[in-house]
Amino acid sequence: MARKPAHEQFDTLKAIQDCAFDLFGRYGYDGVSIGDISTAAKLSKGALYWHYTSKEALYLACLRRLHALFDSYIFDVMRAEADPVAGVLALFNGISRLLQDPLVRNGIAGYWLIPDSPDTAELAAGQRAFEARSVEVIRSVLARGVELGHFDFGDDLDDMSRAIISIVEAVVLPLRHATPEEVRRTLGVLARTLFRAYDKRGLLPQF
Repeated sequence: MARKPAHEQFDTLKAIQDCAFDLFGRYGYDGVSIGDISTAAKLSKGALYWHYTSKEALYLACLRRLHALFDSYIFDVMRAEADPVAGVLALFNGISRLLQDPLVRNGIAGYWLIPDSPDTAELAAGQRAFEARSVEVIRSVLARGVELGHFDFGDDLDDMSRAIISIVEAVVLPLRHATPEEVRRTLGVLARTLFRAYDKRGLLPQF
């Protein structure tokens, strides 16, 4: 069989990636088959296996794409902020922007449904590693805020960093159905609550 031109290979790969990302996000790893993805992409299974050797490999690629979205909207922005207060606000602003991305419009809750089995150990490890990196970004921003006298978390710094990751997940998963204004109001309440509880200066950010 003649090899497809590069632009056709790119189109095929993009179709696979987009359909797989959407289906895994909606139905999780166990809820999607290679047949489901090939049907949605209007391709044969053979064409799909030309690009990905297994369902696990395709899911891992989608998982990395999801992590890249979180990084670009939230964690990379937080990391780049010299001002820790701006870094915390970047978290809430980033969530708001992420939820407006077309890639997540049909939901991403399925990526938190990785089954616990030997076949999916690499996928679960990838998710845990991402969450650990994200917690460290948040902890770094909060710790810098403590050093500069903005925040007082007492002995709760590590627990707060992990709690914020849980909040991010709890907010992102259901709020895709809300309007941008509803999302912003919800995130504003969370941001103000955080600052009321831990900001030593007693200032409330505009959000």
